Amino acid sequence: MRVQKRRRKKRSFFVKLMAAMAVIIIAYFSFKIISDTGYQALNPNDTKFKAVTIKSGSTPQEMGDTLQKEKIIRSSHAFAKYAKQYGSEKLIAGTYLLSAAQDVESIYKQMTIGPTAAPQLPEGYAYIGNTQTPEQTAQSIATATNVPSAKILQAYDDKNLIKKMEAKYPQLMKGVNPSGKTTYKLYDYVYPGVYNLKGSGNADAVVEKLLGIANDDLKPYYSEMKANGIPAPTVISLTSVSGKSEFERRLKFIKKIAPYAQELSKEYGILASISIAQAAHESNWDNSILSSKYNNYYGVKTQDERAGKSVVLETSEVVDGETQTQKARFAVYKSWKDSMKQHAETLAKGNTWNPDQFKDVLAAKNYKQAAKALQDDSYATDTNYTQLLIKLIESWNLEQYDK
Repeated sequence: MRVQKRRRKKRSFFVKLMAAMAVIIIAYFSFKIISDTGYQALNPNDTKFKAVTIKSGSTPQEMGDTLQKEKIIRSSHAFAKYAKQYGSEKLIAGTYLLSAAQDVESIYKQMTIGPTAAPQLPEGYAYIGNTQTPEQTAQSIATATNVPSAKILQAYDDKNLIKKMEAKYPQLMKGVNPSGKTTYKLYDYVYPGVYNLKGSGNADAVVEKLLGIANDDLKPYYSEMKANGIPAPTVISLTSVSGKSEFERRLKFIKKIAPYAQELSKEYGILASISIAQAAHESNWDNSILSSKYNNYYGVKTQDERAGKSVVLETSEVVDGETQTQKARFAVYKSWKDSMKQHAETLAKGNTWNPDQFKDVLAAKNYKQAAKALQDDSYATDTNYTQLLIKLIESWNLEQYDK
């Protein structure tokens, strides 16, 4: 009987030991799986970049907490563990462009180079920035896919592919005309971001995939784009940097001043598109102190030093081809309408020393002629002023207010 009891105790002990080992093994592999998963990208298909600031003096864990809070990584613990393993002292504080498509290894590498570093991506991923040229994006795609960059550039201009994309994404592709002049290239319809291009196929397939993602990203804007005739590249270039709120703010500004610009056009003969474009450009879309606080939309200067009539502010002027910061006295208006009215009167009646100074602007038949006339008639010192106005008018379809 004692032998059987001893055997039972040994068997019971062995069973308990095996069970405990099983628990430890399961816990180990579960932790390893969770840990390994923590290193992976949070969302491999996220095409958006976010500016994330890592504060100076942050510990690896605090950095990880920031990245997890901003929804860039899966696990702050995984980031801290990786950083400690490969050298947390190499991490540099600053503001980084990061994406949830980046894994911990890529983010760590980027943060050891510094805030000026281009986004570091896993194999098979391409980064397309909002300031990149078509050639730069083609090279990024080529590196990620092994599709030659020359083939990507050809696809951007391919008329057959343009027709195919117009048929597939009609709301996105307005502004491209494969049978005549091409206002934009397919490249202009690619939304800046990071793309998982693994297994994308040939150049046409890659470009089609990029445009498909852009089409999804722009769906919230399609109703406003259609109602106002605004092309997709305008929305893409703005929202990829400033977000939807800035698009809505600028559109609201146009809607606010357009009816009055049309009234002034009838009275003074100044094209409404020119009045709106100049107001948007000179006031930084009503985001300058001079416009938002003093109702001066056009940067009008004055010699009137009476209280409430003027204010002295810093301004940028182009002198001999170089931009200089100077102080100048600017007019103060009771309302934004007063500012627009005086602007129209100045163009229509000129100055006291030259009443015909802007006669070419008045004689212009369209916004391109008027924009050139402003430059020729010495309205602005910026040598790029004509092209700036033309681009702004075409980007926001301001010509519609001239009809």
